Amino acid sequence: MDLPGIVVEMEPAKRREGLLVGAVAGAALAAATAAAADPEAVRATLRGGEVSPVAPPPGRRLPATALGDALLLELTSGGVDLHRLAGRWVEWLQRDGWNVDPVLQQALGHLAEFDAPADALTGGNAAALAAALPAALASASPRTMVSGTFHVARMLDPDPMTGLCAVALVLAAATILEGRRDLIPDVVAALRANDAPATLLDAVRFIPRDPRDVPAVPVGPSPDPATVTVWLLWQLHHRARGSTALRELALHGAISPTVGSLAGALFAARDGMTDWPASWLAGSGDDVTLRQALARRLGT
Repeated sequence: MDLPGIVVEMEPAKRREGLLVGAVAGAALAAATAAAADPEAVRATLRGGEVSPVAPPPGRRLPATALGDALLLELTSGGVDLHRLAGRWVEWLQRDGWNVDPVLQQALGHLAEFDAPADALTGGNAAALAAALPAALASASPRTMVSGTFHVARMLDPDPMTGLCAVALVLAAATILEGRRDLIPDVVAALRANDAPATLLDAVRFIPRDPRDVPAVPVGPSPDPATVTVWLLWQLHHRARGSTALRELALHGAISPTVGSLAGALFAARDGMTDWPASWLAGSGDDVTLRQALARRLGT
């Protein structure tokens, strides 16, 4: 069990680098076993019995990385223009679209065809959570950050629940970037202030009460955003070592690269990456180097 008050001493720049680089590595780790539906299938995909990342082919990008980078470009260009942000997403879909799941395809396809978000989707779009996570790096007021996060997420999923889940994870990330580990009170306060449904509010509020009450694992290519959010917040509160949690994520199998990206970003921002196997970063593709460079730029 984790102790929420225990903080890993890290420079703010290292936490920012963890958020950015951990997202890429976490996605690549999950990609290794995302298609494995049972323990036997997971074992069959492991390389020499070890968890190894699977990077996209050269020149291609996983959705979580591509969507998040689009928001990062907006943040580093002086302000977020939602119409321009949507254009960046659509451009990635049309030029690349690597590993896009059906729900994300539907959301981006609607943006491309109608130049407006869809009114409804066939399921929850957890990719909206990854797309909005870089908002935690914005030096805005909490109210502005919450509003911006909500609007970014709803461009990819019109369900207000998904917008609130994005707010919860962005606030959790912002708390971690400040060097604080006890993030549940901040998240609960924000959800309550924004009239979150009792199902989500209660699930988050109850996270600290019993470390044995593990929430459902968000499996499949298009997991429910609320399931993703509660599971990630539980992991952050109760798991003392992020590297161990990420290894277990890959060993579980059937967890999408998008969920892996969120977990990698949050754990790396919280704990750093010094105890990660060198192969995790070396095998995660060129985006690791690109995001390391971006993290250095954000620190200047």
